[in-house]
Amino acid sequence: MRKRKKGHSRAVKHKFDGIQFASGLELYCYQQLKKARIPSKYEGQTFELLPSFKYEGTFMDRGTLKGAKVYKEKSTHVRNISYTPDFINLKWGFVIETKGFRNETFPMRFKLFKNYLKNQNLTLDLYVPSTKKEVDITILKILERKTNTKNGTLRSGR
Repeated sequence: MRKRKKGHSRAVKHKFDGIQFASGLELYCYQQLKKARIPSKYEGQTFELLPSFKYEGTFMDRGTLKGAKVYKEKSTHVRNISYTPDFINLKWGFVIETKGFRNETFPMRFKLFKNYLKNQNLTLDLYVPSTKKEVDITILKILERKTNTKNGTLRSGR
């Protein structure tokens, strides 16, 4: 019995309209947004959730030295944490993050993103469809909210 590969997603990349999509679900979402004439940018904006910084204390961790595993002092520079949603339209007020497979880092990164939006006083509709059916529901919700906003109806939950 073969073991399944662990780690990064095994999604197949797709190219359409000159854009390289990371998965078939992203491509499907793009096509449905285009079909519904909902303007959006694919990976159009990156948000810095936590800026890089230097930790002032000592940092010891596992590493390698000349090919051998050792416990050693390491760099105290901490890289930033950023997030790039799959589809975004700030004018219409939505973000779509297609997630067929949710890896272990996604929940924390998405919580940081929501916290970032809160701290920036940005209220956006967030959609995380995992299937084509959920993408279709997302499209309907966006169109419904846009129609309600045009008619002067307040958006629910605001």
